[in-house]
Amino acid sequence: MEIKTRKITNTRSLKVIGKFPSLKMNTTVIWESQLERDYIYLLEIDTDIVAYCEQPFTIAYDRHNRRKKYTPDFLVERKCSKQVVEVKPKSKVESFVKSDRFSGIRNFCSSNSIEFVIVTEKTILVQPRLDNIKLLYRYARADLPWNIYTDCLDYFQKDKISTISETVRNLEERGVTKSSLLKLLWNGFLLTDLMQPISPQSSIQLSLYALNCQEEA
Repeated sequence: MEIKTRKITNTRSLKVIGKFPSLKMNTTVIWESQLERDYIYLLEIDTDIVAYCEQPFTIAYDRHNRRKKYTPDFLVERKCSKQVVEVKPKSKVESFVKSDRFSGIRNFCSSNSIEFVIVTEKTILVQPRLDNIKLLYRYARADLPWNIYTDCLDYFQKDKISTISETVRNLEERGVTKSSLLKLLWNGFLLTDLMQPISPQSSIQLSLYALNCQEEA
């Protein structure tokens, strides 16, 4: 992953900035807006994303015969591709697309076989998905003993789909709790419908990732 090139600061503006403790990148990621912060949650949970970096590099472009610089928001490395991502409120997309800055980054990405993506609140602020991801992130750092994985694997192979409450009731003696199931949902071992609020009655099941792990074992 490229090293970030621009120091983020709000000393000369009313910009809201903050720090995100990234589990995926094992570092602190700086965000420049609450929309960027919420986008980072999507980056963290997406199993297709291998790595990402904020403020990854700076390009030069021409504007009114003057040389200008532009640093995109994120560089995202997926399993089979790379993306430069600009996070923008929908209200600002039209003016951005018409700008010389947009032409500059689009041409740079095209020359380097990188996909350029503009992400807005329409993609990021999808509920209840976003609130569910934020809930699961609270359990992301939980350290689970290996038997939790194997016991859940055996259980869900017999009962393909179960609810959170049923699973806890049936595996409680094995140490399986609601918290451990939420951790397994976070890391992609288990699946649930994130477009429904997570509750004790939420249906959960093994993911393809978990099944593939078993086949490789």
